[in-house]
Amino acid sequence: MIEQLQTTLQTPFIWVEIFATTCGLFGSFVLACKGRHAQWGWVLFALSNIGWLAFGYGYGHWFFFIQQIGYSITSAIGIWKWLIEPAINRRYERVVREVLGL
Repeated sequence: MIEQLQTTLQTPFIWVEIFATTCGLFGSFVLACKGRHAQWGWVLFALSNIGWLAFGYGYGHWFFFIQQIGYSITSAIGIWKWLIEPAINRRYERVVREVLGL
């Protein structure tokens, strides 16, 4: 059993696989909890996507790679909708209040 674990830990992409799995699980957890920082789940998903893209490319799993491209697009949309767009809106509202003297 220990020999098998040692062999597994020496495979080329094992640390990428562990990283991508961990980020994906934490991203799901953060979003599912709908807490104050739920939007950061999308960033964790994006990090997971990067890891899985490297893994799929490294092992030649092309359909998996294509799937991860699709997931990366949804992660980018989530980051835009949950992080970037609200930040732009907050900045816009602050500028408008300053201009109007509110």
